[in-house]
Amino acid sequence: MPYFTLGMTFQDKNKLKRAVDEYSIRRGVNLTIVRSDRKTFRAVCQDGCPFTLYASTHGQSVEWEVKALYNEHMCARVFENSRASTKWLAEYFKQKVQGDPKFKAKDMKNEAQRDLKVNVSVYKCKRAKKLIMDEMEGGFRDEFANLEAYCNELRLSNPGSDVCVEVSREGLEHGRRIFKRMYVSFNALKVGWKGACRPLIGVDGTFLKGKTRGILLMAVGVDGNDSLYPVALGLVEKENAHHWSWFLQWLQKSLDLASGENVTIMSDMQKGLANAVSEVLLGAEHRFCARHIYAN
Repeated sequence: MPYFTLGMTFQDKNKLKRAVDEYSIRRGVNLTIVRSDRKTFRAVCQDGCPFTLYASTHGQSVEWEVKALYNEHMCARVFENSRASTKWLAEYFKQKVQGDPKFKAKDMKNEAQRDLKVNVSVYKCKRAKKLIMDEMEGGFRDEFANLEAYCNELRLSNPGSDVCVEVSREGLEHGRRIFKRMYVSFNALKVGWKGACRPLIGVDGTFLKGKTRGILLMAVGVDGNDSLYPVALGLVEKENAHHWSWFLQWLQKSLDLASGENVTIMSDMQKGLANAVSEVLLGAEHRFCARHIYAN
């Protein structure tokens, strides 16, 4: 349970405000911030309740210290709490929504009533979820923007690796760098496959779930223990013959496959993939996965 003591310090005023919100909601009291400027901060409880908290900075430090505190309450528990703001709810439910983007605002409201004993509207919960989703989308945008720098670091730290990231030509025409596709095959994996794995490569794609979508393409081998051996991965916007041809051309270069003689490619019966194999690795034995055929 949150608490305050004389002399307690906080890294900055935002941390202090966060602590006041947490204390107010967890204790079921309706605190009000009556002063909040550059040097001083004061919070009180509702009329008739003696609780008072006073904090200020000391010297040139950015830390805030609780200088005066009357830590007694003479008020009844409240269920309509003004400190349960949209921003606070977004912070509280952030991890849950990130783990399950389908977590509903109605479930958020019910959990707040059950676990926090505080009443919040569905509309406030919807706004809180929107804040979380907007932050996640911004995070994805930032991460994709860093992919080119990440690939450059891979080339420097893993010499001999094949790394490629492409951006949309249409986006460039409008002054924007929009991610299109990516391929990675680490040098250690390439050397391992050439030196110790069987001449068999399985290729397949799977849908990526979440905000960004896309397709993850994979190429795997089989080592001497009959275990799967990852060789290369690709990230594309959709699974079709064009993207499979692009991926297989990179795989051909990474593993020195030439036209595919002395190697067997195993895949499902996806039409675009079958065509790409016959075009890029025309000398390879191409066989379909028996488990996939049986399942269909």
